[in-house]
Amino acid sequence: MTTTQYPACIRDLYESEIFGEAASLAVLQAADNERDKYHFGTLLQLETETKARLRPFLAKYGLSLCEEMDLGDVPGAVAAYKGGGMQGFAAANAPVVESFLARFKEIEQAGPPEDKEVLQSMIRHEMAILEWMNKEAQGPADGSLNAIIAELQYPLPKP
Repeated sequence: MTTTQYPACIRDLYESEIFGEAASLAVLQAADNERDKYHFGTLLQLETETKARLRPFLAKYGLSLCEEMDLGDVPGAVAAYKGGGMQGFAAANAPVVESFLARFKEIEQAGPPEDKEVLQSMIRHEMAILEWMNKEAQGPADGSLNAIIAELQYPLPKP
């Protein structure tokens, strides 16, 4: 969807989490070391928690909770990891996250005041992922997951 017709556009939020969950799981399965497995597992946890948190929001507007969508770009995330490790994955995917962030800001602007909390939470969510990717694109960075972990209700145990 390229238009911002509220509330239909909030389906974009949900679909971003469906895609993020599928991509995180696929890259987690391809991860070749414990650090990367922890990072992708933590990203998977964020996407899963956020997807579940969005369901009541979609239901409020009578939007479908169905998860059927095109996941054809998932192999590209795996290829970015296999081709360049965590650093290559992060560098390749940061622009994608930036585009999601821009879209989420558009949706937040279109939303009514009573929806601002959930809409702003999606912006924080995407900013946390972008922070992680920007740090990891520079090489392994201690604390790169801190913003993501802060968004989690059920963080994974650190290895």
